[in-house]
Amino acid sequence: MHFSIDRKYFYDKLSVVSRAISVFSPIPALSGICIQVEEDQIVLTGSDSNISIRSTILKGELNQLQIESTGSIVVESKYLLEIVRKLDCAIIDMEQMDHSLVRLSSVNGQFQLNSIRAQEYPSIDFSKPDHQFTLKGEQLKQIVSQTSFACSDKDQRPVLTGVNFHTKDNSLYCSATDSYRLARKVIALDNVEDFNITIPAKSLNEVTRSISEDDSDVLIYVDHKKAQFVFDKTIIQTRLIDGTFPDVERIIPTQYVANMEVSSSELTSVIDRTNFIRNEKIHLVKMECTPEICRIKTNSVEIGNSDEILTDCTYTGEDLTLSCNGTFMLDALRALNAQTVKLEFSGYLKPIRISNPEDSSIIMVVVPIRSYD
Repeated sequence: MHFSIDRKYFYDKLSVVSRAISVFSPIPALSGICIQVEEDQIVLTGSDSNISIRSTILKGELNQLQIESTGSIVVESKYLLEIVRKLDCAIIDMEQMDHSLVRLSSVNGQFQLNSIRAQEYPSIDFSKPDHQFTLKGEQLKQIVSQTSFACSDKDQRPVLTGVNFHTKDNSLYCSATDSYRLARKVIALDNVEDFNITIPAKSLNEVTRSISEDDSDVLIYVDHKKAQFVFDKTIIQTRLIDGTFPDVERIIPTQYVANMEVSSSELTSVIDRTNFIRNEKIHLVKMECTPEICRIKTNSVEIGNSDEILTDCTYTGEDLTLSCNGTFMLDALRALNAQTVKLEFSGYLKPIRISNPEDSSIIMVVVPIRSYD
């Protein structure tokens, strides 16, 4: 195996593949990047057995790839990235010296790295699943940014650590919940078969980090075992989460006793200013709402209290006083990214629906907390 390539281009490709590699891999070979050099291309593979990334480098003007001989080897990811990043050269030369040694060289010097035989790298099945649909890179980034924050970060219920992708009536419903809040994004799709899967939030975040052009198409293949995201000669493959995702339709309120339209920036600022006032590490905010005045209050025996009036706000319906997790409210407001938000109240201690009046494709739900003060 022997080739030369543009150093920066090679580093960018290695960086994408390395995102699938865990530093705590139980299999030594999975701590490295598998490099397969063929006659007309190089295939890079990284995996932690749950998520796998394969990227192909073809000969082109941008990468200046020149292949002298073919072969394959596995090189420790962190050392390879460190060397390629820090070498002061435009073109880097990589050569396999024997079965377990590679040489990286530039015009000024060289490094030799101990490596692992390619035969020791686990076989990864990159065959395409049955169902296929296409999203723009920007659409996929929106889905992940507007939903994944609501996933659970605890492993007691693994299915809640992912985003549920469910198709029905030519629409893709993307939902995330930790049972205390919900985020759902709906995208219209044409001619797609029905499926219902849950993709780990960690995998989705790696996908969006790897998409370089927001306008590029991302081909998505799914079945009951795995999902593949294909773009820019790169395949990101992830296992799915087993288990039945909650029926979120039952969480979303449909009847309301009051509603509020308020400046998103004002509500965000008011809640964010009280972020340091916490009760048992929870940022608890109380909303006292009447058609005449709406107040946001916080109180902590150890720290102090706050009381602010919302000025750019319209409230109609029953008088209400309820408390909720301020962090959850801030996450929802920031994900909506709207100038004005609408809060619909279904009653005391009942879920609050939060939405952008100008974008019906995304809704948030926050469940109030019982307060005893």
